[in-house]
Amino acid sequence: MKIVLHKKSNIPIYQQIYIQIIQRIQSGMLAEGASLPSLRSMADDLKVSVLTVRKAYKWLEMKGFVHIQPGKGVYIKGKKHTTLQKHEPYDWQHTKAVNVLRSQYVINRHQQHYDFSRAILYPRLLPNPFLSGEMRKILDKDQMILATYGPIQGDEELRIEITKYLKEYQELSVDPDHLLITSGAQQGIDLVAQTLLKPGDTVMIESPCYGAAIDVFMNKGVHIIPIALDEQGIRSDLIDEVCQKNQPVLLYVNPTFQNPTGTVMSKQRRMELIELAELYHFFILEDDSFGEIYFDEAKLPPPLKYFDTNGHVIYLKGFSKTLAPGLRIAALAAEGPVFDWLYAVKSLMDIGSPLLTQKAIQPFLRTERMKNHLEKLRTALQIRRDTAVEILSPLTDTIHFQKPQGGFNLWISLPDSINSFALLKKANGANISFLPGTACFVHESKHDHLRISYSMLSEQDTLIGLKKLREVIYNFQNDY
Repeated sequence: MKIVLHKKSNIPIYQQIYIQIIQRIQSGMLAEGASLPSLRSMADDLKVSVLTVRKAYKWLEMKGFVHIQPGKGVYIKGKKHTTLQKHEPYDWQHTKAVNVLRSQYVINRHQQHYDFSRAILYPRLLPNPFLSGEMRKILDKDQMILATYGPIQGDEELRIEITKYLKEYQELSVDPDHLLITSGAQQGIDLVAQTLLKPGDTVMIESPCYGAAIDVFMNKGVHIIPIALDEQGIRSDLIDEVCQKNQPVLLYVNPTFQNPTGTVMSKQRRMELIELAELYHFFILEDDSFGEIYFDEAKLPPPLKYFDTNGHVIYLKGFSKTLAPGLRIAALAAEGPVFDWLYAVKSLMDIGSPLLTQKAIQPFLRTERMKNHLEKLRTALQIRRDTAVEILSPLTDTIHFQKPQGGFNLWISLPDSINSFALLKKANGANISFLPGTACFVHESKHDHLRISYSMLSEQDTLIGLKKLREVIYNFQNDY
């Protein structure tokens, strides 16, 4: 089992072990009944004392996560612990140091019908007929496209169309030669991490943060420092404090309709981040996946990249959320030597993203269809947002949330009496899923939040599913 320890962290070593094991349990990577390494084995692997590991295991037992059988082992607590002496054929695999520390996607891998766990669009809101028709036209015209690697940097025509798109919708001027096409925004995050980070480096993130980004950074073995949010976005004063004590390499932010909270970073805060990056010489990875999905004609500040003059911001624009999840298209914008570094690492990852999918979205970007699509999309999602707010508002004596002005998500705070994982089990029984808030935090064992994505279902299923969820929360609170 791979545990990454940061000796310079303020968090005691035994707590780091304890937290990382909990993350594996809660994400489903450690199943009920699975055994943990022995005290001696874990201590030798981590180069710490047996007493340190014993303290971590004792904490896990006190919190109800494991069952310790003296002389036999430590097992993940659950319905299987009564038959622990039975050896499964795959038990030996737990002795291997797998390089995955956590993944938010394992939590809800068994999908429920009323799925509020994933920030993706209801398929019928997407331009599937147009895109599939374009792919057929491309193949009818030139079947050899399937026998051709796409350019590592990405198709030139697509890069030109994306720069036009960014100018129109984001007020952002980018040179097509400074764009790199990736297979979705998630690959873009991983590409930046692979390029810039090594184990032990310091990375700052928003707290709470997009869980899959946390997964990437944690699995790289870096020192992650969470920075709290307020109503204007990530707190720049706390970033300044961190930079005075550390030498961060990277700051990851999702400034517009932040995932999971829906917060919009103010223009002043964006400019402060640029000043800090220039002062302390760190990169900013700006993830802009929801910028076009605004409601009520909200006036949004331009991207961080708009204020960048010295190459501190790497701008990531994903099209999976708004256009075609199955095509996996995103673009990274960067200037200076870092672009060449990103290019080199991208070549090692996949020698270039698939060419057919890149060609397919070009006609959609260059016509009025994209504008009409976004207008209809905003209307459809605003209806779903309003439905979520209306249905859950009667619970405001129990739960709390801010009405989002855009994006796909509703971030809900729970009372201390409700554990989000226990609530999820109850919800699964009603064929409902959501994302427990703990997936959006690093070290904090936050069980008192959850994220609802109102984008995934039809209007009817959104209505029915949220009413069912309201009933689950109401009954859970009254039962406890």
